[in-house]
Amino acid sequence: MTCRRHLLLRTPLAVLMLLAAACAAPPRARYAVTLPRLRAASFVLLGEVHDNANQHRMRAALLAELLADGRPTTVVFEQMGRADDTAIAASPRDAEAIAEAGRLDRKGWGWPLHKPLFDAAIAASARIEGGNLEAAEVRAIVRGGLPAVPADLRPLLADPGWGARQQQALEREIDIGHCHALPAAQWPAMALAQRARDAALAQALLRAAASGGRAVLIAGNGHVRRDLGVPRYLRVAGVPAAQIVAVGYLEEDERDAPYDLVQVTSRMPREDPCAAFAG
Repeated sequence: MTCRRHLLLRTPLAVLMLLAAACAAPPRARYAVTLPRLRAASFVLLGEVHDNANQHRMRAALLAELLADGRPTTVVFEQMGRADDTAIAASPRDAEAIAEAGRLDRKGWGWPLHKPLFDAAIAASARIEGGNLEAAEVRAIVRGGLPAVPADLRPLLADPGWGARQQQALEREIDIGHCHALPAAQWPAMALAQRARDAALAQALLRAAASGGRAVLIAGNGHVRRDLGVPRYLRVAGVPAAQIVAVGYLEEDERDAPYDLVQVTSRMPREDPCAAFAG
């Protein structure tokens, strides 16, 4: 079957991993999401195809079930920046108010696509936080390299297991995600920015779980991959692998990446994002 690169472009960094997952290889075996396994973990990472409304509704229902055990939980959203956590905490317990406080890019993220997840977290009295870097920070990293990475993230990026194989794999995802239109000379800078964003999301989860509660991440499928994404940086910080469960939410005919569990949904109709690179 011919692959169709299908994700709407918000920012290249936000979609490159998802495009790669969709296009790099044929599907492999799927493993159903199981609630007991999620409840046994301290870190639960729920992936997504950003514009798939069915996936958001399914994850909201799963999140409600997960939180029904009463365990203190913080839900960290890729869609909001970590710099706005104070404003988010001070805002009314309402999805619209929290999205406003977190400066969620409503157009870019297709709001209210993620609103069911906010509602599920609010209904269960879970804490809500942002975890992403600001766009200006990402641009600074692309331009300035490692010195521009926030200081608290550099220890996570000093991953002794990150070598040429991992770097090449991430750069390959970047190339695919940019429809082979990005000059190869730019791949390393883009890869570093992607790694910094993953480290920031991992740091947010670590802070959330520091009090002994559970931390849940809502993010794109690329961020929740065990080999190149957030779980890697949780392990660098000393989290046992068994305490991390990464769930990929894929569409039909998409390739599995290294996830613990996979949920497959129907494909959403959408324009080809690679058309933006044509011409």
